[in-house]
Amino acid sequence: MPSAVWSGHLHFGLVVMPVRLLVAARTKATRFRRLHRKPVNHLPSATDFPSSAGEPDDNSDFKDGVRLEARSDFEEPEETNDERLAHYRYSPVRQVLQSEGTGEEIRPDELAKGYEFAPGEFAAIDPEAIRAAAVETSDTIDVFHFVKATDVDPIYFERSFYVAPDSGGEKVYALLLEAMRKEACIGIARIGMHRREHMLILRPSEDCLVAHTMFYANEVRPAPRIESEHVSFSDKELSMATALIKGYAGEFDPTKFKDLYQERIRKIIDAEVCNRIQMFPRPQKQVKAAPDLMEQIRLSLAQIESKKSDAKSPKKPVRKSTTAARKKPQRERA
Repeated sequence: MPSAVWSGHLHFGLVVMPVRLLVAARTKATRFRRLHRKPVNHLPSATDFPSSAGEPDDNSDFKDGVRLEARSDFEEPEETNDERLAHYRYSPVRQVLQSEGTGEEIRPDELAKGYEFAPGEFAAIDPEAIRAAAVETSDTIDVFHFVKATDVDPIYFERSFYVAPDSGGEKVYALLLEAMRKEACIGIARIGMHRREHMLILRPSEDCLVAHTMFYANEVRPAPRIESEHVSFSDKELSMATALIKGYAGEFDPTKFKDLYQERIRKIIDAEVCNRIQMFPRPQKQVKAAPDLMEQIRLSLAQIESKKSDAKSPKKPVRKSTTAARKKPQRERA
């Protein structure tokens, strides 16, 4: 079972029940890392070998001073994948943030947020102001009304979560689920999560309640305008279209649909796993050798003995000179 991304209580009226939100669906995609590919061996080309000059014979052509030998049935073997990989060495790369103004590398503590309100014109935003605007994670899902399931367009559905009851709320949970099924309605609620306030659609499914975060009205783009007012069709055409739809009628089984691209990528990876590429060795950090403890003790003792010997030796008196240097008076020039 997936781990809970939120836990708290579901409120509607005076009814309270402990619940958890579990991620119901997540996109699966193969993630790749970027590698730096650098050639390590010089591959010989045709210019590396001197051509032999001579008279052409019946089985060769001669063009621009270079003999072209006659073709034969022998073909050079194609380069294997192992040989192709052996010509390169690889190393992982890391993304470096660089200033567009100075070109210098930027440390994470030097980053700030800015809003580009015009091309090349920014307003610097205080990170503290952004943090203060975040919505605190709430401990309740507040249901404020119920609507018919047909009243809500699925285009407003964003992410899906399973709503599971916590210990002690199983009976109230089952009662609410059955009542929503009977009335064919869905609940509209709100929750504070992930620094935002989200609108939730609580929908009864076969086994449990499902919560969908909603797009806000200003996030849904308007539908394209289709001129269908002046289009007319006969009853026969409509009946034929209806018969065609019934001919393709079937049950929805999502397990029949496969991600063809991901399956092909997986086969490529499985075929290449056995081919280990040559990686550049990572630079080793210079580790300072641990100091020799005995040598440090010996030097410390030597310093102590030196200080003791200096303290025992008599100091020579310093003779002070009593005669001051006399300066000759300078003669004034007339």
